[in-house]
Parts: sequence; C-alpha cells; structure tokens
Amino acid sequence: MRLCLLVGVSVFLAGCGGSPEPGVPGDGLGAGEEVAEYDWPLFRGDAEMRGFTPEVLPVPLNLAWSFSPPVEGGKRRPPIDASPVIAAGRVFVGSQDGNFYAIDLKTGESIWTFKAEGPVIAPAAVLGDRVFFGDTHGFVYALGAADGKEAWRFETEGKIEGGINTLTGDGQPDRIYVGSHDYFLYCLNASSGEVLWKHETGNYVVSTPTTVRSADGRVDLTFGGCDGLLHVLPADGEGAKREIEIGAYVANTSAVRDGITYVAHNGGEVVAIEIASGETVWKTKTGIEYTASPAVDETRLYVAGPDKRLVAYDRVSGEEVWAFIARRGLSSSPLISGGHLWQGGMDGRLYAIRRDDGTEAWSYDLGAQIKASPAASRGTLVVCGEDGVVYGFRK
Repeated sequence: MRLCLLVGVSVFLAGCGGSPEPGVPGDGLGAGEEVAEYDWPLFRGDAEMRGFTPEVLPVPLNLAWSFSPPVEGGKRRPPIDASPVIAAGRVFVGSQDGNFYAIDLKTGESIWTFKAEGPVIAPAAVLGDRVFFGDTHGFVYALGAADGKEAWRFETEGKIEGGINTLTGDGQPDRIYVGSHDYFLYCLNASSGEVLWKHETGNYVVSTPTTVRSADGRVDLTFGGCDGLLHVLPADGEGAKREIEIGAYVANTSAVRDGITYVAHNGGEVVAIEIASGETVWKTKTGIEYTASPAVDETRLYVAGPDKRLVAYDRVSGEEVWAFIARRGLSSSPLISGGHLWQGGMDGRLYAIRRDDGTEAWSYDLGAQIKASPAASRGTLVVCGEDGVVYGFRK
C-alpha cells in the first residue's frame, strides 16, 4: 500500500472531440492553414483519455507568456504538479499551496484565484460554466469558471490524486466522476454535488476514470487502482460491475480507443485489454514502473517512462516501432498533435518528437523539471514547471 501512495503522487503531475485524426500525419501546418479552435477540458484532452488534440501545433513554438503566481518574500514558489486543463480561453490549474488559478490563455494574465483547503496535485475538469477539481484534504470543488465563485463542495474520506471525468446526456443529470484514497469512486451530480452512486474498490483510487462507449450506445467507466485491478463500471451505476486482473498497482490513467484500454502499470508491463470480453489483446514486459499515462492514435500507442524512453508501440500487435531517449526520466504524459508528440522531461526540457520516426524535431529548455502533462487549445500549448510557473507557447 505504501508503494502505491508514493508513486501515485506523481501520476497526474502531469489531466476534445473533433474529427478523427490520421495515424501519422505530416509535420507542421500547410501554407495558408489556420489553427482550429478546440478546448482541452479534461486531463488527457477527452473522456477516453487519449492525449490527442485535433489541432496541429507547428514546430518550432515560441514562449508567448509565463504566469508566475505571487509568493511571499524569501519563500520558494510551490511546484505545480497538476496538469492544466483549458476551456473557453481560460487555463485552469491548481498548486501545491492550495491555490487554484484561472489564467487567460491569450495573455497569461490572472483572471481569478480560489483557495482550497489543501494542496492541489490533480488535474481539473470543465463542464459547461463550471470547473471541478479535488485536493489532498479530500474535498471536491465546483466553481464558476468565469468568476471562481464556489457553487458547492463535497468531502470524501481520503486525498484526491486523480483527475475528474464528466458525462452528459442519457436522460440523466450532468455527472462528474472522481476517485479518492478512501477506496471509492464517486459519481456526483454536477449541479448539486449530490452523490448519485459510489463504488468501493480494494485500495486507493489515484487514476482518472476513462469513458468507454460501445457500439450499442452503452457507456462504461474503466480505471485501474492500487488494488491491482482494472475496474469496469456502468456509467449510470446500474448493472453488472466487473474486475479485470492486472496484478500490479495502476498509478496512472489508461487510454481507450475502439473498445481497447491501454494500461502501463507499476508492475513493468504495457497491456492492451478488450473491455467487452476482459481478454488481453497483447502484453509487453518492460520492467518499468510507469507513472505517466499513455497516449493513443489510430495506429500507435505512446508510453513515457522513468527510463528516459518515450516508446511508440504498434496498437494492434504491441511491437515496438521506435523509441526516443530523453536526457533524464519522463514523468509527464505525451500529447499528440499533428505530426508530433509534445513531451515534458525531468531534464527541464519541452520536446517535440516526430510521430513517424521518434526523432527530436525541437526542444525548449524550461529550466525547471516538468512532471505535469501539457495541454493544448486555440494554438497555444500550456505546460507547468516544478518552479511553480505556468508557461504558454504558440507559433
């Protein structure tokens, strides 16, 4: 149990829609192309946690702005380990000092600040006109996205390390899903904070739940836990609940595509599992204890690890296609955009890696370790550093 507590802290230090992406598109923007405007309202960008944006971020990018939260004289600025989310031109991210910030995506200027009860190390989620997040004191908050005013809060019995997923429709109220160290995954009414249902697991829940949509319209949730199981639950809380044996701590968030969930777990394996049957499609033993969450496109799975490697696997066979080796370990999760993967490193560098062959196209020395995962929206890439600063890059 203690091991999962330790590795889980760095999981989300790292979190929509749009047209289907090609498997390995070309580099950069074509002549005369404009960047479409998409949001990044959830950790990993969408409800399936794929780590993909339809936007094409060109290489190179330039540092457009930086947001440095105020700090008392003589004190060190607390790190920002939570991954940012972006919606309606606003960046939302929390800090280890308990401050939760809304930042203007275009200028990097502060819009508002909210003080939580405890440190914020997990990514938020935006649904409609509200932003939701949890803190390590076990509270889940709903704030007005425009003004930061508290709409409600809900208290769990353990710390919140994982992000929040959302769901609308199906004739039910808007819902949010969040796990806690109290062993429960909660489904809350997004409007009121009322518990619609909750599910008890065998240990801490430190991952962001991932949505799985079947061809018949059924919506399930899947998430790994410190109990060594992959849980599959109906999103409405009704019907059979299943457990798939993983055999090791799952201290990050799985990515889902076409009914397959991709898990890189603490037992040193990367695994593809068909959700409907629970059968393993393929498994690759690596010996790496993963904390970063994988990203997936039509043809490949991308996994970053503390062994300095960002690896592309064939999504069907599980065979390694290429590996990029950074200068130090990788705790941040990769982001897919156009012909590149954007990857933060513990060496303080932000990398653009070519999707076709894994070679480095560009890098920028941030000067601070990067544990949080990057987010992208409206032509801007946002990344947070262990120096407590939020950075915005654009063409």
